[in-house]
Amino acid sequence: MAHSIVLHVGPRKTGSTFLQRALVATSSQLADAGILYPTALVGVDRHNHVSATYAIPGMRDGKSKDQWADVDEAVITDLVRQVGSWQGPVILSSEALGGLTVEGARRFLDRLPDVPVSVVATVRALPDVVLSSWAQHVRNLHRESLRSYVERRIQERPDIPAEERWARWNDDEHATFWRSYDYPGLLSRWKTLGLPVTAVIVPPSHAPMSDLWSLFRTATKINGIPVECPALDDVSANTSLRLEELEVIRRAVQHGREQGQTLAQMKSLRGHRWMPDPTARPSGGTRPGLTPEHARVFERWAQEDADAMLAGGYDIVGDHRDLLASARQREQPEPRTYAAFAGYLVADKLLQVHSHETSRRRPLRRLMRRTRMWGLRYSRAVMRRVER
Repeated sequence: MAHSIVLHVGPRKTGSTFLQRALVATSSQLADAGILYPTALVGVDRHNHVSATYAIPGMRDGKSKDQWADVDEAVITDLVRQVGSWQGPVILSSEALGGLTVEGARRFLDRLPDVPVSVVATVRALPDVVLSSWAQHVRNLHRESLRSYVERRIQERPDIPAEERWARWNDDEHATFWRSYDYPGLLSRWKTLGLPVTAVIVPPSHAPMSDLWSLFRTATKINGIPVECPALDDVSANTSLRLEELEVIRRAVQHGREQGQTLAQMKSLRGHRWMPDPTARPSGGTRPGLTPEHARVFERWAQEDADAMLAGGYDIVGDHRDLLASARQREQPEPRTYAAFAGYLVADKLLQVHSHETSRRRPLRRLMRRTRMWGLRYSRAVMRRVER
């Protein structure tokens, strides 16, 4: 049986995917050092343990139907089997754990072997988180604008004592965002379960990802994790999209819904068709940003939360001042950049869809030529429209 478990609880958009991919890339080295990071559950390769979290009965009660709705309980059973049969430390990582209620967290812990468990949470500057969360919202084919999304999050955080907010969010099955990103509440929730909790401060976006890897290594307190950060490509690391790309996707979804397409139908075309290859897409573009009014709100909350974390006596790894970085301000996108991304995304989507449907009577080369032509025409049309 494992003699200890380090539980990385995310939350989402705090470098979790990067850390998980890095752990997968080093899993053989970890195993040689006597450390287990499970990379396959019921025979399926997985870079994280989100599926195991949602495989526990009752975890998805009240939630909308999504890719995790029908995960078989065999997934968590297999994870527990692997942990139980390992002789040494184990690292588990599931960003879904960061948004669980106290009851949900306890339900997950009850499935683990009776060994010491410690919790590591990665925490990131709040203004950056809300922007990244909206971008993921769009990538999941929702059509809400950035302004609407930010204002909704502001309305969800009432100006009442922290403990009252935490209790309210714990009772609200839809309050996953603030259960995840009110960091003092997140840390307190796991601490109340009697577990040692460490907060890793995610370095700013301009810092090398190796800095986050180094901090995570320190937080686990496990000897044998490779010092050198593995090299990952942008797709594996889940790097962000530019504002122009997100707006093109969002508006395409909006028009699709207006034409009668359901969200399920739109998502059936998702995959690589809606997640452009960063190695092939046009360069340039602007990053999403907050209005000055919204920036002031999230910067104030970031200061309040950082102060509460420091006062809470938690083990903190990293520089807490990175949580207080100024919010990225909104920029005005270039019309030509919009057009370039629009043309690329449309051509990329059409090529993949039509390539799949190509018959022997329509040679692929001819189809590719036509697809590029369609993409170019669309790009020019969008550019003319935007520049008016």
